[in-house]
Amino acid sequence: MSAHSVSVKTRLLISIGSNVVRAAITFATGLVIARALRPSAYGDLMFLLGSFIALRPLLDMGGSTAFFTFLSQRTRSWAFYLLYFGWLACQFFVALLLLGLLLPQSVFDKVWIGHDRGLVVLAFVASFMQQQVWQTVGQVGEAGRRTVAVQTLNMMVAVIYLSSVALLAALGTVSIEKVLWLLIVQYVFATLVAVWRLRGSTGPFDSTFSIRATMREYLNYCRPLIALSLLSFAFDFADKWMLQRFGGAVQQGYFQIANQISAISLLATASILNVFWKEIAAAWAEKDMSRVARLYRKVNRSLVMLGALLTGFLLPWAKQIVGIVLGEAYLPAWPVLAIMLLYPIHQSMGQIGGTMLYASAQTKKYMTVSALAMLASIPLSYLVLAPQSGSFVPGLGLGAVGLALKMVVLGVCSVNLQAWIIARSCGWKFDWAFQVVGITLLIAFGYIAKYAVLAVWTVNGTHFSDLVLPGLMTGVLYTVMTALAIWQLPWLIGLDRAHLRALFDKLTRRSNVKVEVSN
Repeated sequence: MSAHSVSVKTRLLISIGSNVVRAAITFATGLVIARALRPSAYGDLMFLLGSFIALRPLLDMGGSTAFFTFLSQRTRSWAFYLLYFGWLACQFFVALLLLGLLLPQSVFDKVWIGHDRGLVVLAFVASFMQQQVWQTVGQVGEAGRRTVAVQTLNMMVAVIYLSSVALLAALGTVSIEKVLWLLIVQYVFATLVAVWRLRGSTGPFDSTFSIRATMREYLNYCRPLIALSLLSFAFDFADKWMLQRFGGAVQQGYFQIANQISAISLLATASILNVFWKEIAAAWAEKDMSRVARLYRKVNRSLVMLGALLTGFLLPWAKQIVGIVLGEAYLPAWPVLAIMLLYPIHQSMGQIGGTMLYASAQTKKYMTVSALAMLASIPLSYLVLAPQSGSFVPGLGLGAVGLALKMVVLGVCSVNLQAWIIARSCGWKFDWAFQVVGITLLIAFGYIAKYAVLAVWTVNGTHFSDLVLPGLMTGVLYTVMTALAIWQLPWLIGLDRAHLRALFDKLTRRSNVKVEVSN
């Protein structure tokens, strides 16, 4: 085994481990902020930050992806870095000028729905530091194989942010302005530290460097991504804007916190994507289509079932989860969470399918499916969010519940369209039965386990102490039912009975060895 391959594996393990820990810290931070601000102010904060996260593709136009790709190919001179940093500075100051001075107040009020201009500018600076500047820091470090340094900095930022927010919450002084200032200050400080830690990443002076040639290289790379960037902006911004406009800040708060909680199910998918990408790309290059089919089927089914496993257990307890982690103020959001818990199941399937298309160089098909989904999303969002009366075109006025329903239904349709296109282009059968059987079974098991326990155990309220033992008993019963189902129907996770038995024997041998060593 080469030193390089060991290095790659080590970096991958460090990246996965730190991402999981950082995701947990970020999740805890979000909960502290949500509880402290309560639904209305939290909704306003998420709308302000979310509007600029949506704006990012429009400003970036694929430039950050090109920057990282070019850096990963070979060491670049300081002039290459300066050119990209100049592009970032241009994005920042042009947007700042528009937001602070040039955008007419009437337009400004319609876009940011009555929010103070100073607060909106503050949200832009915070979002730019977090999404553009800090991402660039990570790209520079990763391109130079400085994964440990990058992940250490990321962990430092996450811990400082959680500690600062927790201190403000303990003092009872959390506000939108203070959260935004915290983001700005910590990312400015972290960027300065990163510049010092990652110094030496640039190559020596390159006398052959050409600004015109480099800009042409960027343009050739980014041109196909511009249309998708425009659609991505419209898709993301429209959902947030219409929910804020028609539903209000409270509904925005309900949806955003439900979305954040449901995203936990995607950790496993995010961790395996790059590994899957490499394996599919290698098999595709070797024209080993049987291996491509096996990999896709096994990974796709396993991750969808893993997402369904978590959803099946959590869904029946959605109301209790909201009451425990967010408090009474968010209890009306539990139907939103219940629906959004279904979303990651097919989102993981979509990410696997997208990776499959990218790794096999079928990017046009990926862009076509993505564009169709985005184009369908905007009118559907209007339909579920617009009020039933008082609008030029009436809607259903469903608020956060409606937006969650749209996300789930559109996700199921677009992901299965993508899976059908993959199956057709690769010449294999469209794989759909495992979704209907597996997801339905696991959700049913979740409700059966919950009500079986509640039949012999009375649960009052949504206090953590009242739910620990019933939750554990439900988990045990749910796990047993799921294990029996997988044993009887191993094809749900892309295996057969022989593979399952071999896996069980392997795990049993390992546990026996550990017991012998401990004795």
